[in-house]
Amino acid sequence: MTEHPFVESQNLLNQSEVLRQRLDENGYLFFRNLLDHEPLLRVRRQILEICQKQGWLLNGSDIMEGRGRADAYSGYFEFTPVYRDIQLLEDFHALPHHPKIVNTLAAVLGGAIFPHPRNISRITLPDSLKMTTPPHQDYVFIQGTRRVYTVWFPLNDCPRPLGGLGIAAGTHRLGILPTKNAEGTGGLCTDIDETKQEWHTGDFHLGDVIVFNALTVHKAYHNTTKDTLRLSCDFRYQLANEPLVWDTIRPHMQLHSWETIYANWKADTYKYYWHNYSLQVVPGVHPAQVPADVQ
Repeated sequence: MTEHPFVESQNLLNQSEVLRQRLDENGYLFFRNLLDHEPLLRVRRQILEICQKQGWLLNGSDIMEGRGRADAYSGYFEFTPVYRDIQLLEDFHALPHHPKIVNTLAAVLGGAIFPHPRNISRITLPDSLKMTTPPHQDYVFIQGTRRVYTVWFPLNDCPRPLGGLGIAAGTHRLGILPTKNAEGTGGLCTDIDETKQEWHTGDFHLGDVIVFNALTVHKAYHNTTKDTLRLSCDFRYQLANEPLVWDTIRPHMQLHSWETIYANWKADTYKYYWHNYSLQVVPGVHPAQVPADVQ
């Protein structure tokens, strides 16, 4: 296994054709300081306040440091109360509509962008090695078009020991790969020999963003810190005229209805915004049943 630093693309933001070629070649784009810090820190504080309410943070610590207990949760039942409250946050659901993200993707992909409503927040506990997300392709979980893209960014500085991402550069060109059961988030991993891949990785800073194709194999690294939570966001995007599955329009994990999520929002801007699109909805299957291109 060889590792290389991320190929940075922030200096090419006004060169959409070059970015498109780089995305086609590597399967990802990495931008330093693309996003303003203020909305990210606001969501970070709101999530940490929820964690604090559930007793996940260390007593006496500064809430924004995100110092948490390694044993805060061990499975679905401990995690669910926190995640239910996160999914109610209006500011969290506004983040995927950030103009810097949507406009960059529109320029690179060459058309109107549809941000998926199924927004995902990640909280990785310190020293939680069994929960680390294994190498996988997002496509089996998203489906619809193969030209769907994940946008991932942390809600704080995320050096490698805190557990950032690794990208297996160029693997999107291999098509849909076989999967197998695995520990960690998602419960499935891509059935490849990850030691033979060229992995691109590096430290993230607040405001950094990585965009990758849903067929690009990627993985998380272990959070090896003693007492720090890693907070991050996963948002998905595609061209508005390409197919998607119905599950894409449902809240992540379906812990609430949209009516419940919207109940206390101050603005209507992002409520049911997909009604403004003429979407092409297609059937989906269980992730483990998505057929691979190569057996």
